[in-house]
Amino acid sequence: MKKTWIRIGILFLGMGLWCLSLSFLREMEMQAGTFNGYYTTSVFTPADLQRFEEQAEHPESLPKITGWVKDEKQPIKGEVRESVMGNVWKIAGSMESFFQGQLSGGSYPWEEDEEGCMVSESLAEKLFGTQEVQGNQIEIAGEKYYIRGCIKSKETFAAVLAGKEEPMQGLLLEYSDKREAASTAQDLFTQMTGREPDGFWEGNLYSALARILAALPIWIPALVFVKKAYGQTNRISVYSLRISVKLFAAAIVCGLVAFGFWITLKFSADYLPAMWSELDFFPELIAKKQKAFQEVCQFALCPADERMLMNLKKIVWAVFGSVLAEAIFLAGDKTKKEDA
Repeated sequence: MKKTWIRIGILFLGMGLWCLSLSFLREMEMQAGTFNGYYTTSVFTPADLQRFEEQAEHPESLPKITGWVKDEKQPIKGEVRESVMGNVWKIAGSMESFFQGQLSGGSYPWEEDEEGCMVSESLAEKLFGTQEVQGNQIEIAGEKYYIRGCIKSKETFAAVLAGKEEPMQGLLLEYSDKREAASTAQDLFTQMTGREPDGFWEGNLYSALARILAALPIWIPALVFVKKAYGQTNRISVYSLRISVKLFAAAIVCGLVAFGFWITLKFSADYLPAMWSELDFFPELIAKKQKAFQEVCQFALCPADERMLMNLKKIVWAVFGSVLAEAIFLAGDKTKKEDA
């Protein structure tokens, strides 16, 4: 009896970890349509960005474009405490896209709100001892700003709107289609700056990886259940009925498996071969993406990209724990049957 309760507890633990992985996956799916281009040198200004959007032949087909640059170790002073050193993100475009899903309080500065700024939770705590800081004034490198909202982050930083001629070192593209091809984003980066980014972050690649991982705790018990259920059909004594039931069950299983694969493997065209006979496609793709990941990790990632990477790591550990719990539960079931 005690072993039974232990097995049930392990099963519920696995289910809890799986649900936790789904919550992290939900956050990652919000950024599935984003691509970030990192450059080692300044490549354009907000004024250049505005001209590009105005001169585009089909502006309605463009993604939401946000430029950014990071000034490190700037003095930030509050009204209550002495100044602290923190990073300052200067953003041209949508702060909502740049800090995707990380707003913890207040609101983002409106368009051309030159006096508005955002602060991280860490900076708010250091300057004011609280995260309820909307409306407070701070001074960044000699310029005064009013806090509009707070960002979920343990990093110490502030974010302001960039000036028209501020040199930018990064581009963030946000597409409405979560499966937009990475090559499309890379082509747009080249059109805007004249060269490919030195570091390239693919939101839909990492969300796809997370989706596959989060599906593992479902696929494993599902396959075990199908195997057991299919074996039960052998008990039907009437041959014609047994064959009919097996065919019907096989059709249902194939349909569910196809639906599951469609949900799990929703990749963009870049991650699938033109012909399935191209056996070397996936090894080359994996090597290419590993190299791209190593290149982009040479840069200090933007808050949204860093959060996405952290969520991916959390999903790996949550799924590992869930699968391990399932394995222990199923192994206990097998041992119980052998003893019987």
